[in-house]
Parts: sequence; C-alpha cells; structure tokens
Amino acid sequence: MAGQTKSNHILGENPIIRRLQKVTEYGSENACTYRGIYAKLIYFVLCTAIGVGLCVFLKMTNGFGGEIVFDQPVYEDGANVVIYSNEIFWIGAAAVISFIAPLLAVFIRPTIPVTGALFCASIGFLLAWAATTFADQYLAPVLLALVITLMIVFTMGFLYGMGIIKVTQKMKTFIMTALITVCLSSLLVFIGSLIPFTRGIVQQLAANPVLSIGGSVIMVIVGTLLLLVDFDTIRESVENGLPKKYEWYAAYGLAFSIIWLYLKVLDLILKIMKKD
Repeated sequence: MAGQTKSNHILGENPIIRRLQKVTEYGSENACTYRGIYAKLIYFVLCTAIGVGLCVFLKMTNGFGGEIVFDQPVYEDGANVVIYSNEIFWIGAAAVISFIAPLLAVFIRPTIPVTGALFCASIGFLLAWAATTFADQYLAPVLLALVITLMIVFTMGFLYGMGIIKVTQKMKTFIMTALITVCLSSLLVFIGSLIPFTRGIVQQLAANPVLSIGGSVIMVIVGTLLLLVDFDTIRESVENGLPKKYEWYAAYGLAFSIIWLYLKVLDLILKIMKKD
C-alpha cells in the first residue's frame, strides 16, 4: 500500500532478494504482482532450458569442432570421450558468464533481464555439457537432482503459501546463523587448502565421506530454508506495493536461489555416488 512501511529484515540471505528489502519506493499504482513475478520466473526457467537446448544441439550437429584436446576412454564399456578445442571455448565462455552475470545483476539492477537470462542460460549449458559429455557418470545425477530440487521448491512453496510454515524473526535469526556458519566454514576450508602446513589436514577431512556428505546435507538444508525467506520477502514486496519494475529483481532472486539449491543437491548426490 502507498506509504506503508516496509518490514526490516536482519537477514542477509540471497543478495538479489536482499536488495529488494532496501527499496523505499512504494505506490499502489503499477505495483508488482505475484503473477508478474512468477511470469518472469518462468522466463528465467526458459532461458535455462535454452542453454540446455543449445548445448544438446551443438552436440548432435557436431557444432563443437576444432582440434582434439582430449580423447580418452572414461566409460565403463571402454568408449572414448572426445573433447575439441572449440568445445573448450564454449565451456570457458559459459563459465565466465555464469560468474560475471550474477555480479552485474546485483550491482546494476536494470541489466537483470539480460544478465539474469545469461546466467541461467550459461548454467543450463554447463550442466547439459557435463551430462552429455560424461553421460555414464553425470546424466542420471543431473536429472535426479532436478527432480529433487523441484520437489523441494514446490513443497516449500506449498507449505509457506498455506501458512503451515511461518517465517518468524527467530527463524530468520536461526537461518542467518546457519548461513554465516557454513560460509565461514567453507572459507576456512578453502584457505586451509592453500596453506602447505594445513593442506594435508584439509585433504584428509575432504576425503572423509561422512564429513563430506554431512557438509553437503547441511548446505541443502540451508538452501531450502533460504527459499522460505525468499518467498516471505517476495510476499512483503507485493503487499507493500513495490513498483512493477522490481518484478524482474524478485523473479531473478528466486531463480538464483533455486539454481543454487540445485547445485547443492547435485553435489550431495555426486558425493553419495562416489562413496558407493
């Protein structure tokens, strides 16, 4: 509503969603709506599908060309995987885009329709490449992670929408604590892997299947809880009457969270398969 005060969240979760919490523009006319946000979310999902389709098309039509840079038997039946120089270029470009695009989206909001689309498409491209190039190892995990992620998103959306789960201030504080803990732990592990004195200890810890899988489970749980906070922030954005232009921001923020959760689910599945 016009002039309505926006609630002040203490949680620094998804950086895209967090920017919405700092918006001070309100008005009942031409305000963002749930329909508009989820329509734009579908747009980003389609961009991801386009990235997948582009990779599959290039694979099927021998669009990846150039000199052979890798030709080794990696499948259980002894079949070779062949990777070409142009293929490396495509993968490198997609990786760079997937890193730069989210940064541009955070700091230059008007670019989100483009940078958000590029990020989603590049992630879809990279996942499709891994799944098709190393199908024996990655195709099943990629598809299974997709199914599990969609189940989590729809379940959390249903529970939140029906009011079964309410995002309280205490819950946000708990999620904040968990998020800071896992981020600091990951940072310490990364720093430890760079120091010769502690590198061996970090490698031993990483090789421990119980610790490795346990850490991934925690990341998936935190990612799931962050979805609830995203839903709550979007609800407040609509109810407080943010201008319609922020629909792009809200949609991309949720898309970013879903992709991040998917990657964590995929990481967990791969670690379980490695253990087996």
